[in-house]
Amino acid sequence: MPTIRDVSQLAKVSQATVSRVLNGTVPVSPIKRAAVLEAIAQLGYQPNAFARSLATNRSRAIGALVSELSSAVYGDIVRGIEAVVEARGLHMVVSSGHARSDLERRSFAFLKERRTDALIVQVDATSEGELATWVRQSGLPVVVVGRHIPAIAERCVYLDNVAGGALATRHLLERGHRRIAHIAGLMRITDARDRLTGYRQALAENDLPFEDVLVAEGGFVEDGGYRAMLQLLERDAGFTAVFAANDQSAAGALKALRETGLRVPDDISLVGFDDLLIAHYLFPALTTVIQPFAEMGQAAAWLALTALGIDDDKEVTRRFDPVLVERDSVAAP
Repeated sequence: MPTIRDVSQLAKVSQATVSRVLNGTVPVSPIKRAAVLEAIAQLGYQPNAFARSLATNRSRAIGALVSELSSAVYGDIVRGIEAVVEARGLHMVVSSGHARSDLERRSFAFLKERRTDALIVQVDATSEGELATWVRQSGLPVVVVGRHIPAIAERCVYLDNVAGGALATRHLLERGHRRIAHIAGLMRITDARDRLTGYRQALAENDLPFEDVLVAEGGFVEDGGYRAMLQLLERDAGFTAVFAANDQSAAGALKALRETGLRVPDDISLVGFDDLLIAHYLFPALTTVIQPFAEMGQAAAWLALTALGIDDDKEVTRRFDPVLVERDSVAAP
């Protein structure tokens, strides 16, 4: 197997010059650079990636920590990151935290130990305070995708959830609904609180009061949405429409409505949030707010590479604007 010494002898340059060409740490004259690259091609030389990372303190790998690899949400985010990273000749190392704070913490430590140059984090269970600490104290660029944490807003890529919550609620108001229930996400997460704020804003714009009886926490999962819908129905608050904080909880709500003999949208209109693949295949197809996960993953990758000085001329979108897609789950009351 050819060595760096063989390359230097064939190119008639020093081994130090070969290292400079490989690592890009010090400028090399075009003539010497061309000679080194020609020698590498002729010999089929493959540099030792681990040794090179020790010399340059760069692994040329970007770590991605997500909650669940099996989820469509996180798959889209990873694909967005991968498209940017691979286009620049870098690699990805992916780990999952399974929506448990202890496993998310362990996966974060694992990716750091693998000498990744930057970390892109999408987690559900880790608190905002701990995420802010990761960003500030990790010793490498950390970007949080899918959550807005005010204390580290410059390192967050997220959707404008206040605007999204207002958009979903306004759509129901425009169709004539006046008593609109809300299945909220986890209230410990800013995104859930922001979507609730948007819901309240849209009601206030139409001189409608906010009523606690019309809100139940569903926790961003199907079972939570199912239980929250049953809870709302038991309160007998007379609502004609529901805005669910995400498509998964909307799917659970739809199941609960069916089991109680209520039809969507004939009896109850329903709007979700995220535009997951499931929204297309529910019956009726779900009207929802689009969250562009792949584009957010790309933006997070660009932000990480900018922090590394690789993409320093890229203007990065941190806050995305929501868009509503109309399907079949909303009708006039």
